[in-house]
Amino acid sequence: MINFARNFVEYTVEKIAQLVGGEVHGDQSTIIGGVAKIEEADSDSLCFISNKKYQHYLETTSAAAVIVGKDIQNLPSNKTCIICEDPYVAFTKVLITFFDYKSPHTGIHASATIEEDVELGSNVYIGPNVYIASGCKIGAGSKIYANSSIYENCSVGDNTTIYSNVSVYYGCSIGSNTIIHSGTVIGSDGFGHAPMPNGTFIKIPQIGNVVIEDNVEVGSNCSIDRANMGSTIISEGCRIDNLIQIAHGVKIGKNTVVAAQAGISGSTTVGENCIIAGQVGIVGHISIADRVQIGAQSGVSNSIKETGGKFTDSPHLPLSQAIRSRVIYKNLPELEKRITRLEQQNTAEK
Repeated sequence: MINFARNFVEYTVEKIAQLVGGEVHGDQSTIIGGVAKIEEADSDSLCFISNKKYQHYLETTSAAAVIVGKDIQNLPSNKTCIICEDPYVAFTKVLITFFDYKSPHTGIHASATIEEDVELGSNVYIGPNVYIASGCKIGAGSKIYANSSIYENCSVGDNTTIYSNVSVYYGCSIGSNTIIHSGTVIGSDGFGHAPMPNGTFIKIPQIGNVVIEDNVEVGSNCSIDRANMGSTIISEGCRIDNLIQIAHGVKIGKNTVVAAQAGISGSTTVGENCIIAGQVGIVGHISIADRVQIGAQSGVSNSIKETGGKFTDSPHLPLSQAIRSRVIYKNLPELEKRITRLEQQNTAEK
């Protein structure tokens, strides 16, 4: 079980229900000391059920209280529950309020190098061996952790966190309330090389930048390339997982989610509220409509114009068509045997 932070006073089910806008079934004075999975909970744990198929745990769990949805019926009379619209969201609010990591770091470390004309907002934290180049602006309440580098003429908004070993190349912009995890590179050169008659290549200057808007989270060890001209744009509310390549000139719409090991090739536009699953590959110079979902390991080879469509496989197919194709593919060995028998029978009859 995860215990509440020691600086908090004890919390009752009543207070937690007020936080999440829930209705209490049972003893609202029950004291909660921590959170746990429902199958591992002890007598002062809070847990949740967001799927009816786990309802049977209500009869066996030792938890002090359980957050449940309104679709859960016949609640045990001896179990205290908090009934709300969305148990998963409610439990998330509890985690944010009581457990989310609160950095103790403040001030500017003596080993940091900050050029004289850098503008620092109030209450910033600059960690050991950080380098911030000329012309940069760092917003109020932002934190930049050890060994990160921010090069010339970059801007970072308010209350943004840049973890250790992040590199932000020149001229890039990062919004407010954004998180950049360790090892990520923002604004590295796009992959632009022109072939020469003698078989060599000449490097094409990448003179654009990267713009990451507000309320974005970028995972660890990602690479977001600067545009050849203009901007690579990660729009407000996006969630970018670990180990992702976003090439030059890509534009990703608001509140789109991209899972680990996906790669988006240059000059592609992805719409708003899309879900791109793990290891998806998307070719360059295409567009994807809003609210599109793309299944894991899919290869997207041309534009998707259908808003809200679901696709999978490589090359990508509509989900319903892909499922039918998989059934046929699975039956191919048996179909081959049947064809062979028919051919042999036909030959024998001749």
